Amino acid sequence: MSKRKDYNRYMGIKLKELKKYIRNMQGMYDVVRLVEPDTCKVLDVNKVGEEATGEKCYTVWGKSERCENCSSFQACIRNRVQEKIEIRDGIECHVISIPAPLELDGAPSSNYAIELVTLGNKVLNPEEQMEYELKRINEDALYVSMVGDKEASDEVISKAFLDSVIGIVCLDENFKCIYANKQAFRMFHIPNGLAEMQEFLSDWLIADSSIRSGHVTSQFYKRDGKEYLYEIHSMPAYKHKPELEKLAGICLAFMDITDEAMNVGGAKFRETHDLLTGIYNQEGLVKAVKAKISEAPDEKYYCISSNIKQFKLVNQLFGMEKGDDILKYIGLGMEKWCREGDVFGRMHSDEFVLFMRKDDFDAERFARGIHEVAKLIDNSVYSLRFQLGIYEVDDVHQPVFDMIDKARMAIDTIKENKELSIAYYDEQIMKETVHEQEVLNGFRFALDNGEFHIFLQPQVDFEGNVIGGEALARWIHPEKGIVPPGQFIGVLENANLIYQMDRYIWELAAKQLASWKGTENEKYRISVNISPKDLQFLNIEVVFTELVEKYDIDPGKLNLEITETAIAANIGMCIELMGRLREKGFMVEMDDFGSGYSSLNLLKDFKVDVLKIDMRFLDSTDDPERAQIILENIIHMAQQLKMVVIAEGVETKDQLLMLDERGCDLFQGYYFSKPVDVETFEKFGGKI
Repeated sequence: MSKRKDYNRYMGIKLKELKKYIRNMQGMYDVVRLVEPDTCKVLDVNKVGEEATGEKCYTVWGKSERCENCSSFQACIRNRVQEKIEIRDGIECHVISIPAPLELDGAPSSNYAIELVTLGNKVLNPEEQMEYELKRINEDALYVSMVGDKEASDEVISKAFLDSVIGIVCLDENFKCIYANKQAFRMFHIPNGLAEMQEFLSDWLIADSSIRSGHVTSQFYKRDGKEYLYEIHSMPAYKHKPELEKLAGICLAFMDITDEAMNVGGAKFRETHDLLTGIYNQEGLVKAVKAKISEAPDEKYYCISSNIKQFKLVNQLFGMEKGDDILKYIGLGMEKWCREGDVFGRMHSDEFVLFMRKDDFDAERFARGIHEVAKLIDNSVYSLRFQLGIYEVDDVHQPVFDMIDKARMAIDTIKENKELSIAYYDEQIMKETVHEQEVLNGFRFALDNGEFHIFLQPQVDFEGNVIGGEALARWIHPEKGIVPPGQFIGVLENANLIYQMDRYIWELAAKQLASWKGTENEKYRISVNISPKDLQFLNIEVVFTELVEKYDIDPGKLNLEITETAIAANIGMCIELMGRLREKGFMVEMDDFGSGYSSLNLLKDFKVDVLKIDMRFLDSTDDPERAQIILENIIHMAQQLKMVVIAEGVETKDQLLMLDERGCDLFQGYYFSKPVDVETFEKFGGKI
């Protein structure tokens, strides 16, 4: 059905309503007139239906023939409000043309248009005049009932057409729905009730602040399995001057552009735009970035990627609808935060990408916008945390996806947990990324080919008698030699592969204990580390039980070392798990005791055999004497609880003497020995 037939269906506006509308508008605009675009005649509203005999409407602009870009003609043809700029006696005139299909004697009449004219600034010279004449000629706009310095009141509401193909809703300064025309109720399938309209819009529209700015947006509406695309024009009205931001109310105009979206151009729109937010999707963004670069290849650009930390929790905690609302709000917000010419879109999930001139980037502007988004969730459990990765484009000829990847790499370096964190890409990030990829590519081969070995750092008493050792992973590359742990441990942790290496090291330790059986080295214990990822990916009880059975070793010789942080992350599960392992004969060590904020409370519930205290506990304070008093009491408390205390990180004789004086049982650190291969460890002969 054509839009002209839509007008016939709804019959149009009654003459009485038209007269009232024009009368009310005359107090709001400098010029209000009714025109018949087909004949270019200005009509007397009291003579509508008679032969048009008025003056030609274009003569007011000093022209002798029909305007080339007649906004009133376009308004009637396109069935939507149009605007343009004209010049009259050197004065800029803003013209709004509103289609006014009339119903006379129960039948549709000729198409008319109402022209609302506001006199503006004086045009000072021909150049400026030309600029004004060319400025946004005949551009779509919807100024229906609230424009400029107008009060949101019953009088304003009366200025909206009661019947139109344009759905109109008026909100007061508190965003309460105070008016909706018939078409708005039709479009949203709502009975004629403002309360129902208020409830629907509260759920359907993104957020109040998104409609304050007067932007034109589009949003999908679904009903009975059918999808509609509505164009939304937001028109704020102000009690006084706009710059004072004393909002009187807002008029929302809705137009159904579903048919347009379904034609060839509409299909293209769907290919290049994100259906949830209405902004570019991945395909559209890449094309738009390429076009922008081709227009100005010598400009300096930023490619910016965004991430919302743990966004999946939003869907889990607050529901998918809330997550979608946040994404839609960001999509609308991008229009406010960005400048004209910026290219932005949604890549997937919560990742948005922006491509802009470097000089136009304003961190404070983004911070303000993101703060508004963050307020959408006010919860003590979860708060929105945004991360921006920025890549300064140094080669505009590289693929757009490479630019985006570099911005993403910058995000990966962010360790902060603030409302907004920003990181910039540099070549060091690329080097680290390449290194990480080399580690990951070589990891599986290294496991399969036995490149990982255990080094043991001795644990000794005050006299230097070796009790056992802590097993530490070392990667011995056939070409590079020993790869320092700092170059691969963190990479494997970030890639969730550390559990595979740990599992391999545990087996090497069990195998080593088995090889010592029946020798003088049978007295040694080996401690192995259990990381939080191990608890997540492995059945720890099954793994260690099977290792003991496979190698026929004494579980009391294989100590299980778990950090306080790993325990605190899931204390209930750890208490039960370690309890069962202790019942099977394993000795459990709590590593890095004192590094958390609830150490004593943890110790109250979690029973372990060995307490390990890192010497960094003393180094990280400005009051060593006070720290030593605390340390002494921790040692005494542990011993009263029948736990062995090991101090690790002992590097000097003074440290050794101080720890021994306070009752520490065993020591581990470079003062005695660095981690060494098994052969060297055995050569100590039980004494260092």
